[in-house]
Amino acid sequence: MQKLIIATFVLRVLGLVLIVLGLSAFGHNLIYNTFPGLEGYSLNPVSYLGILIYIVGALIYFFVNKKRRADRRREEIEEAEDRAFRSSAKEETKDDQDA
Repeated sequence: MQKLIIATFVLRVLGLVLIVLGLSAFGHNLIYNTFPGLEGYSLNPVSYLGILIYIVGALIYFFVNKKRRADRRREEIEEAEDRAFRSSAKEETKDDQDA
């Protein structure tokens, strides 16, 4: 589970880097030098790819975090029920001893 969360952060950072590179003046030269085949194309596909990668990372993180919160909530409810059961059992034994 922890590896998946780290992967989501990596995707989000990669998406932000692509967005910044696609929108900055410095990024245009860097992208054209790295990928000379994009010379005739607009740089919008690079920015859109960055947005898409960021959204994928954010969605994966959202669902993983949602599942972790639900699991934690279930565990807390179970612990509360156990504590309530133990305290009610102690009260019953205490009442039995007093009688």
